[in-house]
Amino acid sequence: MSETDPNADRAATIERLSERLSGFAQGIGMSGNEAREIIKRVIEADPAAGDGDLLAKARTWMLIALA
Repeated sequence: MSETDPNADRAATIERLSERLSGFAQGIGMSGNEAREIIKRVIEADPAAGDGDLLAKARTWMLIALA
């Protein structure tokens, strides 16, 4: 039985979500670095959530950050 590195899993999730949200972030005028930071915070807030939930939360948090 092999153990997975949680940091490696988190980094992979951040990368995957960043790629999927890059067009959205550009469309609202957010830099890639700002979007990546929000994605990191979303994952930290709910590390057990699936990609769909994380994507929805990240979009919402990005829109809130613009206000």
